[in-house]
Amino acid sequence: MKIRIALVGLNFGSNWVSVYKEHPNVEYVGLCDTNQEVLAHVADQHQIERRHTKLEQILESNEYDAVHLFTPIPLHAEHAISVLSSNKHCACAIPMAINMGDIHRIIEAQRKSGKNYMLMETEVYSPTFLLANKLYENGEFGELQLLRGVHYQNMEGWPVYWMGLPPMYYCYHGLGPVLYLIDKMVTNVVCFGSGVLPEEMQNNYGNPFPVESALLQLEDSNVTCEVSVCMFKMVRDFLVDRFYIYGDRLGFESAQIGGEKPVIFEAQQGELSPEQRGRGVTRREVVVPDVSEYVTGEFVEYAHKSRFKRGVLIAHEFIRSIIEGRPSAIDTFKSANWTATGLCAHDSAMRNGEKIAVPRFD
Repeated sequence: MKIRIALVGLNFGSNWVSVYKEHPNVEYVGLCDTNQEVLAHVADQHQIERRHTKLEQILESNEYDAVHLFTPIPLHAEHAISVLSSNKHCACAIPMAINMGDIHRIIEAQRKSGKNYMLMETEVYSPTFLLANKLYENGEFGELQLLRGVHYQNMEGWPVYWMGLPPMYYCYHGLGPVLYLIDKMVTNVVCFGSGVLPEEMQNNYGNPFPVESALLQLEDSNVTCEVSVCMFKMVRDFLVDRFYIYGDRLGFESAQIGGEKPVIFEAQQGELSPEQRGRGVTRREVVVPDVSEYVTGEFVEYAHKSRFKRGVLIAHEFIRSIIEGRPSAIDTFKSANWTATGLCAHDSAMRNGEKIAVPRFD
């Protein structure tokens, strides 16, 4: 079985063309963008014949099984609902939605269609996180004590719909890895805003905060997650894979600066000596494996040669979930919980840190 997929929105989506085109389980790729010059440039570069200037052309066609959306944030929910309602599988760039009503509408559309929905949170499939997740699955952390996720990114100069976006609406790069690791749903959140946005940046969303920091309570867990997101007005170099996992035997910190390696901290085992205060800790840098380490068979060469490493494994998961007839790893309900967590966190910040319950999506 091979999948026929269309990519919609080529400013970011252009990075993914080769990821899908070269995948052994993809028959062909179609491209869509409202800007005909961009469309022609990307399609010519990758030798793609199927070209569309409107999403509707794809939805009305029987030439595609699936669609990957890279459209502007305010359009994600409507476009995802349209894709699912056209009886096609849907992959969508973050965020899933920017209000609770649209979360429910996407869930309903997915239920009616029976097609797969996957939120494409790339950090969950980064080589650094997969290394940490493997350590966790092997029990090397011992008992988890604290999870932290951080996303710092300066969005000034980006398209207008980004301006003033509540930071927690775009919390996935910090939140996704830690929640995926522990595999628990968030039940409650407390969040505070920090700093002040200029008034002209508050017009789009009514958000006054350039930074938001949240504490998350998890279902059936005594572990707390901390998540902080900055979108504007703070000086910090952007770096992906910024998460922290601490157990009673092992700690893991992703790289702090580009070019550095992740660090593992390991606690001294056995009884402490009478004169000893505190348990000794060793520190070592770790080499992150290539993404090809996480696939088997015919996919090893594909993953090893792919140029856009951030997209390889998550695109592979989306495609394989369709072929294998199972929900995707970041399915509708996991996506809904992560998204609702961000929405509730911002609500909490606007209420000066009031505890907000995150709704269930069953």
